[in-house]
Amino acid sequence: MEPETNETFSPFPMLDERRALIMSMQALLDMDALRVVAALSGGERSMADVAAELKIEPSFSRGPLGRLISLQIVAARREGGRMLVMLDKERFKALRGALQRLSKEQLAREVAETPGLAELPEDDQRILRSYLRGDQITDLPVGHKRMQALLRWLVERFEVGRRYPERELNAIIKRHHPDFATLRRELIDFKFMARERDVYWRLPAE
Repeated sequence: MEPETNETFSPFPMLDERRALIMSMQALLDMDALRVVAALSGGERSMADVAAELKIEPSFSRGPLGRLISLQIVAARREGGRMLVMLDKERFKALRGALQRLSKEQLAREVAETPGLAELPEDDQRILRSYLRGDQITDLPVGHKRMQALLRWLVERFEVGRRYPERELNAIIKRHHPDFATLRRELIDFKFMARERDVYWRLPAE
């Protein structure tokens, strides 16, 4: 049933921010929804005209137009005998702000949950978010810059001034990734650690 008011139509109450953002992003991945957005990019139009042009239902509860209205991405109002629809630019702005805010919150949680990550340069933090989950290395990076960032984090698991027999060093590395041999070799090759007769120690940072 179509609303009888001249006010902007919002058939559903606002969802919580995270859920609304996810649902909105999912809706905008639909090709028909994107066609609706494109059709309304020039401004307010008749719902009947948009529906006829795109061959979709002129409905508040069904189809891509109805879904965008329910998510308040498209606003609808009655004017005389016509239903008019337009993109809600303030809603787009709010969604963009929510995405930026929630992304920052997620990144902050990842940094807080990874030991030693907060103490590293921001460039290293950005790289390591792709390779660390908590204190576990999920994959070994390709490329010197990425590997050095990982090794800067890994070498902090070792105390300055202490000597580590190879067996102990291997055991510490294995807590974070099973390929201890590769990481042990990289620590030496990139001069984060030194070795003499199967005993290892940290080198001063350059």
